[in-house]
Order: sequence, then structure tokens, then C-alpha cells
Amino acid sequence: MIDQRSIYLSLLSAFILLCVSRDGYGQNGAGSVYSIFGLGELDPSTSVQSRGMGYASIGLSSKYGINLVNPAANDQVGHYFNHITNIGFYYANTEYTTDDASESASYGGLSNLNFWFKISDRWNSMIGLNQYSNVGYNINQKDVNSFQDGEYNVLYQGSGGLNEIFLSNGVSLWENLSVGLKLAFVFGNIDRTEWVTSNQNIQQFYINNTVNIKDVYAEYSLNYRIDRPKYDLNFGLVYKNANTLSGNTLSQITSEAIGETVDLLFEEEEYTQDYALPRKAGFGMSLDMDKFVFAADVEFNQWSEVELEDYSDDLNDTWRYGGGLEFTPDRFGETYMGRVSYRMGGYMENSYLAIDGVTFSKYGFTSGLSLPLRNGSSINIAYERKFNGTLENDLIFEATHEISFNLSIKNKWFQKRKYY
Repeated sequence: MIDQRSIYLSLLSAFILLCVSRDGYGQNGAGSVYSIFGLGELDPSTSVQSRGMGYASIGLSSKYGINLVNPAANDQVGHYFNHITNIGFYYANTEYTTDDASESASYGGLSNLNFWFKISDRWNSMIGLNQYSNVGYNINQKDVNSFQDGEYNVLYQGSGGLNEIFLSNGVSLWENLSVGLKLAFVFGNIDRTEWVTSNQNIQQFYINNTVNIKDVYAEYSLNYRIDRPKYDLNFGLVYKNANTLSGNTLSQITSEAIGETVDLLFEEEEYTQDYALPRKAGFGMSLDMDKFVFAADVEFNQWSEVELEDYSDDLNDTWRYGGGLEFTPDRFGETYMGRVSYRMGGYMENSYLAIDGVTFSKYGFTSGLSLPLRNGSSINIAYERKFNGTLENDLIFEATHEISFNLSIKNKWFQKRKYY
């Protein structure tokens, strides 16, 4: 008989996916101040296992968990189950520091919801919903001499973000060589507002731009594994062409005299605007020695060939380096703590931005746990301490605590029960 609990769980998860995909998520009022540019802060869309290992994921292949970045690396999954449901959440607190002040903000939400299933011995597939980008900033610029009739304060606010619904497939060409393809539909809203107020507090106006994105992209992957009696060595590749995401923009300018009714001065109908994204190539490898798993990634994004609509300086190519390890004392042992997986790692990446000639990097240190449940399911937790920005040239430095949770439910579909 078919496992009815698996069916009920899948139907419930599908309903949650439908509701979330309609309403969107990751639409926070806080995040990185540098999300003011482009489509915001792009999310790496990795698993919580990978987040706990310094975001190393491209070459990470496991029998016990799925790879969200490289679908070709999921060829080993399915020895003990043929269906995995994952749902993940995150919570973050960021402290923003300038030369003369600091403040903090918290934000979080649903990070991913996906379903992996085995179609045949050589073919696996996954559908899901990921956070693609987050926009959340609140920047106050005082005493701006931009107008003939005095000084003004300008408040820049941004919120929203993009999500992606994706379908990925991995196919084994030979015993140890697999290829993968990910097709994604990106959608969401980004709202940006500039509040301009005179220092005399007698007049203000604001400019509001609301962008609605709906577009698709494709990503390709490759995975090769070397099996040895005492270890497995795995290599992964991912590649994405440079592409644009198109969206419709509605722009409004509203003027208000203090104490009077708001007067709408200007409204423009929606117009199409393209947002460019760079060519991406990544390489990763992992070494699985039963109790220990080591993984490392390097990823290149060719931002220098991209122009952003709201950014006048040249962009920098980015290189991201990440690595980590996982230790499981006794995966099938009798003691619970022996079956727990312990993770740690780190990463660094230079920013694609060069604001007034100033460049900076973002980097972080990560750790994590995998807490086993019944039937191979697990709760995964990752903690990250990350840093972004600089104090140079009156810019903002960000220090963030972030914690991620993931519930991974594993089942056997269409498995007949045995009666004795």
C-alpha cells in the first residue's frame, strides 16, 4: 500500500507552497543597506547543511541530503528513501555602524520549500520555492544642498524581494558521471522610496518606484565521483550564462505641504525595465571519509560586463571562496549524540560594488548541527556570523548574526507493506 502519511504530508506541503508562492515571502523591511542597488542582496539558495559548512555546496554529494545548488550531485540520494520534503526558515539581526552612530534591525522568514523525488535509478528531480533576493534598507542622508531654496534631508527606504519557483533534474550518464539542469521562474516586487524633506519642515515630497519582476533563467551543472573503499572524492561544476530579468516599473512623485492634503503631481504608467545579471561559473569538491566530510568551493561572477540602471560606477568581478567540514561520530550507532552531525566552515567574497572608488569584501564563519529524527528525517540548524561593508569614505559596516532552520522529511513512496 502507498504510505498515506506521505500523501497527506505532500498535499499539505503543496498547499503551503501554493499560498506562499502567491503572496511572496522574504519581503522584509530590513536587510543589507547595499541592497539599494540592482535587484537587492542575492541569496545563495543553498541547503542548511551547506550553510553550516561555509556555503560549500557545488561539489557536495551525499546519500543523506539533497544539493540545491548542483542537481547533478544528487545521484547518490535515494538509497534509503525516494522522496524528501524540505522546509527552511531563517532569522537574522544586523548591526549597522558608521563613523558616528550605530543601530540594529532584525528580519527573517521562509527561505525555501522543496520536494526531491526519484524518478528512476538514473534520474532524479526536484521542484521548489527559494528566496532569490532581499531588499531592505533605511538610509537617512542629512543636509543635502540639492535645491536652491535651502538644505533638505533625504530618507531612502527599500523593501521587498524576489522569489523563484524552480524545476531541477539530475541524470546519470554513466555510473559516476551526472549532468543537471535547473529551470527557474523569478517573480516578486521591489519597492523603493526617497523621502525629501526641507530642514524648515514646511514641505516634503517623495519619489516611489515599484518594480514587478517576472522572468526565467537556466543553470547547468556537472558532477563526477571517484569511489574508493575508504573514501569518495567528488567534483562538481555549475554554469549560468549572463542574463536579464525583465520587470514593469510604476513611478510616482508626490508633494506635500505640511498640514495640507497630499497632492499627486505625477504618475507614470508601467514601463518595462531590464535588470542584468552576470555570467556565473563555479567549481567544488568534497571528500567523504565516512565520519568526516570535507568540502570546498570557488565561484566566479563576471559583474564587470554588467551595467546597473541605478549605479554609475564600474562593477567588479567577484570571487567567492568557501569551505567546511562535517563530523558524524556514528551515523547508525545506538547513542543519539553519536548520530548527530556537527559542522563548521567559513567563506569570503569581494563585493561587486566600488562606491566612489572604495571596494570591500563580505566574509563569515559558520557552524551547524543535524539532529536525526525517526525514519531518516532530520532537523538541521546553521549559525552564521557574517560581516559586510566598510567604514571608509563614510560608508556603512554591517555585522550580522543569522540562524537557519530546516526540517527534512524523508519517505518511501509506493512501497508495499509486508505482512507476516
